[in-house]
Amino acid sequence: MIELLTPIFRGEWAHFGEGLICREAVGNNAYLLADLLNEPEKIDEILVRRARFYGVDDLRPVASIWLLKYVTLLVPPVAVAATVLQHGFPVRPQDISVILDEDATPVTFTIPQLGESIAGLGTQQRYAPLIKEHLQPLIAYLSSHSGVPSKILWGNVSRRLETILTLAQQLNTLPPETTQRAASDREFLLERRTWPDNERNPMFGSKRQAARVTENGVVPVRLHRHCCLDYRLPEGSYCGLCPLSPEFRKRKKRVP
Repeated sequence: MIELLTPIFRGEWAHFGEGLICREAVGNNAYLLADLLNEPEKIDEILVRRARFYGVDDLRPVASIWLLKYVTLLVPPVAVAATVLQHGFPVRPQDISVILDEDATPVTFTIPQLGESIAGLGTQQRYAPLIKEHLQPLIAYLSSHSGVPSKILWGNVSRRLETILTLAQQLNTLPPETTQRAASDREFLLERRTWPDNERNPMFGSKRQAARVTENGVVPVRLHRHCCLDYRLPEGSYCGLCPLSPEFRKRKKRVP
């Protein structure tokens, strides 16, 4: 874990901070994102390797679950740095590499240096390197090549952002101005239909409230905005908050 993050990623937070390390990327399993975007056939090869691993031909769930793992590693440390620490890690395509295992699953990300302070900048500026420069072109290609709707891929991003920003709001060791910034960032990134200049927010979407029957009675739950398609893979399943789960196909309603 990057030392800058260790005061934040403790205890139940610890695993969230382990997806990003600062070192030079070396080896055949390290892929600079700029190279992947400039030579998209390399992304094709990665998806084919993952499809071969699962034993399927349908690239839609393959691309979705690959990206879900990707953002599970990337988003928490980058978002905590941007929101809690007001620090910008270098995550533009020319700066960051993803390390894959032998089956092409993302296992970590590397950056060559720690970046810089972004204190005083607004949400849009602090998150532009991650959202606009890193994820937007990657998701656009994954969607066009695999056929998976981009809203599903952005839904994977939004669920990871929502988790980490909600945790930041609830962490009582942070000063009030930091928890308020987490709330403001969450509102800007996930709850606005459009961003400045009337740009559509790809992560905006209504969530559903559904009823879960437990031994203690009926409990309301908020479902994910979109299904990640894991159930379409061999031995895959619906997650506990999947909007397509048979558990929630009745008595569901939308909430803001």
